[in-house]
Amino acid sequence: MRLNAIQFFTNTSIMMSMMLIPLMANEMGATLTQVGIIMSVYGLCLFLSSYFFSKAADEWDIKKLLLLGLACSAVAYYLQIFAYDPLSLAVIRGLLGICVGMYPAALIMHVYGQKRSLGKFISFGALGWAAGFLVAGLIGNFNIIFIVSALMVLFSLFIAAGMQKVEVERIKVDYFSFSTIKKNWNIYLTFFLRHIGAVACWTIFPLYLTTLGADKFWIGVIYTINPIVQFFLMRRLDSLNMEKVVKAGYLFSVAAFFSLIPATIFYHVIPSMLLVAASWSFLLVGSTELLIRGNTDKATASGFLNSVISLSMIFGALIGGAVANQWGFQVVFAIAGVLSLVSFMISSTTLTQSKA
Repeated sequence: MRLNAIQFFTNTSIMMSMMLIPLMANEMGATLTQVGIIMSVYGLCLFLSSYFFSKAADEWDIKKLLLLGLACSAVAYYLQIFAYDPLSLAVIRGLLGICVGMYPAALIMHVYGQKRSLGKFISFGALGWAAGFLVAGLIGNFNIIFIVSALMVLFSLFIAAGMQKVEVERIKVDYFSFSTIKKNWNIYLTFFLRHIGAVACWTIFPLYLTTLGADKFWIGVIYTINPIVQFFLMRRLDSLNMEKVVKAGYLFSVAAFFSLIPATIFYHVIPSMLLVAASWSFLLVGSTELLIRGNTDKATASGFLNSVISLSMIFGALIGGAVANQWGFQVVFAIAGVLSLVSFMISSTTLTQSKA
């Protein structure tokens, strides 16, 4: 339960802070393109941090790494209250990205070392997303949201400090080796393409919902639907064929993003959120399971998935902001659907080949 609690509280903090950043940047005078840049700075820093600390989790003491990451993250969340313009917001979000990338691989290795269900553990992250979206929508005030986020991570730090040390195999890693990426290129590439489209959508999604008549409360409610459904789906995936689960995830993604295009009022997007929930549940659990089962450097392999997610934030945020600014929100959703379709086509052949 300690691991599940940490997963819940840290993911609540991530989403509480992230959901309203586009609105905060907009209130500071940022253009849609600048909103995309702010989101991409966070993604870039998270990518670099995830890459380094995922490898470190295979070599270092995972409890010390977990504690260090949580302590730094708590401070970084609090520092967000000092942002006063788009530039300062981008810098502080970048710092937060570095800190948030420090601990996930170490946390996953605790789950693996205790032989816990990975799907059920990941599901508590989805539950944290739901809580974060809903609480952020209810609070509305940016500074209070940032303070609450910091307190939740600080609470997670206290929980982690009381955990017993978990013994897992330590291996020597080469921080400049890309062998793990080459071995699992099909999983990383397809996930990367799909998530570029997803991030492009979520970068402008709060602003899109406001054009459909939603206020901050309804934005929070709509965002909450996705992770609530994820929580229940992820807990049922452990016994399934993970290659098929991943492929189904890409098909659900195609349907989800294209279904956002015809919405004319905010509650029209609710069915799309159900599809998004299914797609993300299948992709995250399925891809993580495949990486852990198929690699000896388990922290590196599974942690690289966080690097892929953060790398997609860089490109996705830039694409989302720039495309929406030039051609409108619907074009962003169409691009996301096409990228998901490409991912499905690649995974349909390469996953089967890699299994054979």
